[in-house]
Amino acid sequence: IMKIDKELNTPDVHFAKGMSCMDCHTAREIHGDGVEYKSMKEQGAMDVKCEQCHGSLPKSASHKIHGNRLDCKACHVRHVVSCNSCHIETMLKEKKRVSLPVSGWKFLMNYNGRVTSANMQSFVAPENKTFLIFAPQFSHSVKKEGTKCEECHATKTVEQILKGSIDLSWLEGGKEQHIKGVIPVVSGVQYDCVYQNFKNGTWTPISNPATPKVQYVGYGSPLTAEQLKRLEKPQKSERRNVQQRNN
Repeated sequence: IMKIDKELNTPDVHFAKGMSCMDCHTAREIHGDGVEYKSMKEQGAMDVKCEQCHGSLPKSASHKIHGNRLDCKACHVRHVVSCNSCHIETMLKEKKRVSLPVSGWKFLMNYNGRVTSANMQSFVAPENKTFLIFAPQFSHSVKKEGTKCEECHATKTVEQILKGSIDLSWLEGGKEQHIKGVIPVVSGVQYDCVYQNFKNGTWTPISNPATPKVQYVGYGSPLTAEQLKRLEKPQKSERRNVQQRNN
């Protein structure tokens, strides 16, 4: 993701300031503490938190309204990089990973009591069986300014999700295209993707893939119906900024 952000001239705010890994992470995180954790997302596995440096938050309208219900990463992560059509069989047989990287989007789901940034990964297994996996994820693509209200609230993406299905990717002119922006993860919604087979160095769309099995991992869970209802309501950054100045 650092390479992508460099090409787009939108570097992570910390890297742009010359910070390195150990400015945030601890030796215990890197080398372990003798405890076997199931995942780096398991509680207690990681020490680093945004609040350790950013203890005093600006009294913005967004911070006041969302309070402790929203994790910093939900707004300040620019995007994530997803791996599409990861081939389990190729990984097992040939010991190499093949997938189609996708960026320019980020997902939202619950983790540790708050809404946070998340990611999606699609898999292709033998006999064209497919899987969709959603998990919380922090990408090193942090921006100073938070995501605007209208980028999450009452978007076309939210409108499609409320209808029960949304195309995450599709074919256009023989090439795979994908949705961009903020995508809520909600149980019961049909997230449609293009699934492709990889053979002899060539990707070929699967014409009739199986209905994907959906999993929520990394201690994350989908947004609730109540949370989705809040995203249905239009909000405008300009109005919030006026309210902030008046206060």
